Amino acid sequence: MIKLATPISHLFENSDYEKIIIENSDTFECRDRSIDSTIDNQTVFHCEFQPIHQWSEKEWSFLKKIKESKPDLRLITFHLASCCDEPKLVEHMFELGGREYSREEMLDFARKNFANIKKLFGDGVFIAVENNNYYPTEAYRDVTEAGFVSEVVKENDLKFLFDLSHARVTCYNKNINFERYKNDLPLDQTIQLHICTFGIDKEKGLAYDAHNYPDEEELLEIQRLVKNYKSIKYLTVEYYRDI
Repeated sequence: MIKLATPISHLFENSDYEKIIIENSDTFECRDRSIDSTIDNQTVFHCEFQPIHQWSEKEWSFLKKIKESKPDLRLITFHLASCCDEPKLVEHMFELGGREYSREEMLDFARKNFANIKKLFGDGVFIAVENNNYYPTEAYRDVTEAGFVSEVVKENDLKFLFDLSHARVTCYNKNINFERYKNDLPLDQTIQLHICTFGIDKEKGLAYDAHNYPDEEELLEIQRLVKNYKSIKYLTVEYYRDI
């Protein structure tokens, strides 16, 4: 059965909102910033760390904390966000910063890190990666390519978190066909959908991940995906402005 996995966000700071959200959710998706939340039924964790980078004890200590503090965990997901380890956020876009990795280095770190992540969490927890959105800077080299995402998923026997808005932003900003890009992603391994509608910055001529309320086109796309990919277990609406 597909479950509505609601992110634990700032909305939970309002007790009235929290009550409404809990009553209308099947389960919850914890994030790095909400790791200390004690709400029951946190079966999904969306971690900002990138296993395609070289890791230190900091990352492993945090993952151990996730394992110890989330006894209901069934899925942990990770980012494929940048080709450098200290990206700088400039006008809401990553710019190169720190060490820049080659494609082969990122694939090699993925192999090593995911092997150890699987050992840490065991067979009872699915491991997945999310597709990121592309902006026209070198920080997004390789990581938003459908072929790269598919290679990471297939080489490491992972599941896939499909963020529809990220995919649409990527296609708009690269001027490529959405259906073609979507079908090159590892959709047969999709376990979760992140759902919202993107926006357009007319001044810059770029799409961006606005986390707007899902529109009719997005809802129809979700219906198609759920019908075609029986591996999908979680739907997560990334909309944080109102209840």
